[in-house]
Amino acid sequence: MAKTRVNPYALKYPKTANPMKEMSWCIENKITVSCSIEGEQIGGYWEMGNKYCLTVRNGDQYKESEYIYDKSNIVDAIYDAYRYIYNKNK
Repeated sequence: MAKTRVNPYALKYPKTANPMKEMSWCIENKITVSCSIEGEQIGGYWEMGNKYCLTVRNGDQYKESEYIYDKSNIVDAIYDAYRYIYNKNK
């Protein structure tokens, strides 16, 4: 039987409900929340780390958190950030 390929960049499924109303409001107001992965340069190559950080872009403003999230909780952190931004501004 063939072995299933696993994508190392694939994120886990969220444990919380998807905040569609909050996400759509944020995107209409040009606010996006995403994640970036930690990497370190070894010689001439970049090696992927196992920590993630949140990146929030509000028009031209750009903020980045510390690399404190891992693969199992980054999606929930993104959803929570959308909920927080929506509740703070609405």
